[in-house]
Amino acid sequence: MKNATQTTEENVGTTTAPLVSQFELNLDAWANLLYAGRYDEDEDIDTESLVWRSLETLSRVSGADGCSIALADWNQELLVFQNGPRVTRQTHSHDTILMKGSLGAQVVKSDGPRVASDMKRDPQYRYPDWIRQHGFSAAGCFPLGARGRILGVLTLYFRKARTWTDPEKELLRGMAQSISAAIDNSLLLSESRNNSLSTVQALVRSLEARDSVTSHHSLRVTQYATLLGEQMKLSTREMRALQYGAMLHDIGKIGISTEILNKNGPLTEEEYTVVRQHPIIGARIVESVDFLRDAVPCIRHHHEQYDGKGYPDGLKGEKIPLIARVVCVPDFFDALTSDRPYRGALDPEIAIAEIRENAGTVFDPAVANLFIKIHASGAVPLAVAQEFTS
Repeated sequence: MKNATQTTEENVGTTTAPLVSQFELNLDAWANLLYAGRYDEDEDIDTESLVWRSLETLSRVSGADGCSIALADWNQELLVFQNGPRVTRQTHSHDTILMKGSLGAQVVKSDGPRVASDMKRDPQYRYPDWIRQHGFSAAGCFPLGARGRILGVLTLYFRKARTWTDPEKELLRGMAQSISAAIDNSLLLSESRNNSLSTVQALVRSLEARDSVTSHHSLRVTQYATLLGEQMKLSTREMRALQYGAMLHDIGKIGISTEILNKNGPLTEEEYTVVRQHPIIGARIVESVDFLRDAVPCIRHHHEQYDGKGYPDGLKGEKIPLIARVVCVPDFFDALTSDRPYRGALDPEIAIAEIRENAGTVFDPAVANLFIKIHASGAVPLAVAQEFTS
């Protein structure tokens, strides 16, 4: 994240109503936020987006002039505040409610809420400079915590001095707890996905250590497949399955002898029969791994052909899983345009001509034509120097 100010189009009306009454009037908006914060596999909301969404919703349902969340590990405070008829986003680094001697620092230290009725006349705590710039007078600061640790603080700001009632404090404590749970779930999901990606990369490195001929092949195929998937507007879940499947489409070659994989010349019919087993082997390797389960159809069927003459199952047309039909085209393209022991890399235009000629027989015609279009636009990379990280 970078320091930034951004205005959103959402209108928020000024109110002096007590927080509890204001919240009761906007209960549906808060319930919708909590529902949206329950991450499912088809939604890909990062933690920062969740924080912004929480702040804008809280600003609306509470009537506060400003709301912020400062997460200790980020060393930043994300703020939304009323700017005329609109809500503005702002990010502050270092000069935050968590700085030494501040109201937020005391909240983190004590794991309990703190309120200031009039910050302009408060000698007890330090406050960021931007609080005065925005004309804030009162603040309520509440801890964000989950699983026995403090994540940061939630703060509501008002431009008029106010007296905080006990029901208001309890209400905001509950809001902070629900936001904490959503943020913690988001952080856990991000950590899980990072660990999953590391696992996939380790598997690919294991394969490339045995099959030096196809070094970086999986990475290039993943890049190509990602471009196709984005153009096809696949869902978040489909994109994840596509990318994992592309990365691991040849993982079954781990079960093939290195003598065959690295043979300096054409394969015999018997050797080719062995190689044709790699989609089955690969599917068996990953089918018991929960986060890779959606990628199994791609791994097993990326050598099926649109006319039904492929392997291992001879599937035809749209009976071939979509992500397998997508990976099939860039897999073929990269194989032809890469060096092999028995031949040098072919000119990309030769590979494109082969794809065009075999659209509707070997390849799904829609995928093949889209790949040709993307290639003509110059978007298809011809080399990969870094590991896939998206």
